[in-house]
Amino acid sequence: MSSGLTPTQIFQQRQDFERGLLAVILDQGRRSGFERMGRVAQTIGAVLPPSSAWALLARWLSALASQRLVLTSESLELLRQVGKTLKNLDRQAQQTPEADQLMPLDVAFLVAPLSAALQDSDATAEVDAAEWSKLLHQLQTTTQMEELRAAFARVAEFAAALNWRDAIEISGAQTNLLDRLLDGTLTKAPEHVEVFGDAKTLLVGLKLPVTQANETQIDDKQYERVIERADVLASGGEFALDDEAPENAEDALVQVQLATVLDMLPDLLEAYREQVEREQVERKQVEERPVQLELEADLQAVARAAERLRGKLADLT
Repeated sequence: MSSGLTPTQIFQQRQDFERGLLAVILDQGRRSGFERMGRVAQTIGAVLPPSSAWALLARWLSALASQRLVLTSESLELLRQVGKTLKNLDRQAQQTPEADQLMPLDVAFLVAPLSAALQDSDATAEVDAAEWSKLLHQLQTTTQMEELRAAFARVAEFAAALNWRDAIEISGAQTNLLDRLLDGTLTKAPEHVEVFGDAKTLLVGLKLPVTQANETQIDDKQYERVIERADVLASGGEFALDDEAPENAEDALVQVQLATVLDMLPDLLEAYREQVEREQVERKQVEERPVQLELEADLQAVARAAERLRGKLADLT
């Protein structure tokens, strides 16, 4: 364990973490984005006691990178808070002489949620968790009926191998309804799209079963909204719901993604301008063009991400 990090090292760690987080949000090299943030956690954890939450964060990010855990709106919000912690540390560092070192604060707020997530991950076979994460991603990114039917069928096959009754019933009801739509028995309507969306949301919220004797994770209202409604619609009937729609997990995730991207915009500009000024002073020359190009590229990427997420959020509402 060393005595801390210099202001320049802290700035570099913050920059790497933000770029890793942006890669995850943009879904451009998501694994490398998790790994980049993981290296930041390892670097900071190396100057703190081994029991620090930064070491736990590194393990958690490794599990996300290997798809042993699924990225949710809650986990993205945790990453956003870590980014804010690094931002505050960087601001503090800019008031410190370069020759001095700062000791990063621990991120104790991560201990409870990350410990619980890693415990669940360790209790589940890695191969199953990775495959489930892949199947959920396919479901969330699929809208065409033929592809959606295939995605639900893959979920049903996966669930059958685990004797996972909840996932079997959810996916089975949706494939039955999709069969009626694809063979022309039914005409696609908004209520069909809605039940498919509710089924995706419900599947995302389920935890993989640890044993064959797995108990149901679905309550009566969820069963009615997703399974019974799909069965009734497949038979050509109507199904009126008397409760409010559940919070959409995809909607929540996009909202946190957008908030995170918007968080980055002003600070990216400020941080890189400060870096340009520091480099000019250190080198005593005006060679800011390479840094400006890097700044412009990052800002353009963040702006494009914000615009894309706004559009996606509008489509979901």
